[in-house]
Parts: sequence; structure tokens; C-alpha cells
Amino acid sequence: MAALPLTRHLFHGDWNYALHPRPCVAIPAARSPQPPAQEWHQSLLSDPALTGMTRQLNDLTETLSSDGDVKRGRPPRLDFPEQVLAAVLHLRVALAAEPLAVLFGSSRAAMHRTLLKIRRLLTAHGIVIPPAATPPAALAVLQARVRAQSDDSNSNIKTTC
Repeated sequence: MAALPLTRHLFHGDWNYALHPRPCVAIPAARSPQPPAQEWHQSLLSDPALTGMTRQLNDLTETLSSDGDVKRGRPPRLDFPEQVLAAVLHLRVALAAEPLAVLFGSSRAAMHRTLLKIRRLLTAHGIVIPPAATPPAALAVLQARVRAQSDDSNSNIKTTC
């Protein structure tokens, strides 16, 4: 109590007092998004160092497209090859749905639906995507891209002071 900024009243000052607000701490200015370390291009997502596949990615897409590229219900935000690539990245380098949504320009909910759909197709076809033993060096470029895209100065988060 001694550290609080309060003024005790003359009459019963133990329980009759006014608590004064502390001055608000200076809020640092919003930082501008930093450019990624390398020039960004969407083709970096299909880098064999990340996917662990070269030509196999196209073959996998063709294998799964017979069952998964169905045009019913709500149209997907991503083309089917991009859906497969997102699922491969999710399974291979353990990228969560949120960063994948940023990288593919999709929503988090749509990415969750996509990952669920492709994982079901992979299971139905008996295909296993093994996780990478060590994180690929190209993963740092993706992390920089996600950070650059996520640092939005127009954030709706307000401070309490």
C-alpha cells in the first residue's frame, strides 16, 4: 500500500483515501514492417529444401487431385496444388496454420480446413510425409516473411493506459 499513489483523508485516513492514477508509461512508436532478408517470391514455398521433394510434389498433387479437387460447396481460397503444398509444409517442417495462412494469403480458418482435407486424403491414399530431421535453412526466410506480414501498424490492440 505504501507504494500506491494515494492521499489519505483527515477523517479515518486508514480506510478513507483517494487513489490517484499513475502517469502512463511512454508507449514506443509502432515499428514499421521490416523487409525480409531475401527477396520474397511464392516459389520459395515449393523449395525442395523445405518440402523434401523435387518432382514428387507434382506427382503427389496429381495422385490426390482425383479425390480432392472436388468442386462442391464453398469454393476454396487456394488452388488444389497450393493446398497440397501447404499440407506438405505443415507436415514436413511443422508450420502451424496461422503462418501458413499468412504465407499463402489465406485466412486461418480456411487454412485449417485445407490442412484437415489434405491430411484426410493423404491417410486415405496411405501416403506419409515424414518430418524433416533438422529445420531447413530456407525456413528462416519464411519466418522473416511471416514477421514482416504480421507486423501491422494498424493493429486494433489498444493499451490500457
